[in-house]
Amino acid sequence: MSPDELLEKLSFAMPLGLGKAHAKAIERNLNANAQSCLDIGCGRGSFKFLKKFDSVGCDIYLPGLIKARKKAYYKNLVQGDVKQLPFKPKSFDAAICVEVIEHLDKASGIKLIQQMEEIAAKQVIIMTPWGYLPMEKREDNPYLTHHSGWLPREFQEMGYKTYHFYYFRYPLGSKKYQIITRYILTLVLYPMIRLFPNNFAQDFVAVKDFSISAAADLPK
Repeated sequence: MSPDELLEKLSFAMPLGLGKAHAKAIERNLNANAQSCLDIGCGRGSFKFLKKFDSVGCDIYLPGLIKARKKAYYKNLVQGDVKQLPFKPKSFDAAICVEVIEHLDKASGIKLIQQMEEIAAKQVIIMTPWGYLPMEKREDNPYLTHHSGWLPREFQEMGYKTYHFYYFRYPLGSKKYQIITRYILTLVLYPMIRLFPNNFAQDFVAVKDFSISAAADLPK
């Protein structure tokens, strides 16, 4: 098991672990009537709860998809670019996208949202950092650099409901000391993060449920 895989495993096992927190944030917001789900930018396949759905994972990075296949959380895996997703309109009940849109520039991010709203019949869920947080370039995966930052109000203007993600807003990074520091700060400062999420929450979740709200016009 590589150091990255060990850290990922711990993030799902430890109290307030980042992986566990991500999974809970998405699962609790998923439409109860959804039967199929598309995970856009699925990476190594982190969300075990997707086994309950007719789920498909999509990512451009082949080494991540190979690791996701071993976990068997998805019914199928597709290699594809989020800038041009290879799926038909309304082909899934729900489309989720967790910490992916910030890796695109703003125009490409808007296009991704438009694609997701075409693909999903019932619901779109997007999770992204609160504002721009730098992410250094990684040699093992060239797609992980951050190119944009998003705020809850931008999604609210597009008809989404937004929810806080109570993890400490420490500068992002994949180095071990950054991951460990962010985790420790979240454990210590959790009450303050919940009281002042606009100042300290790392991410937010944006949800659009087509069964209860009409789609808003997106900026061109």
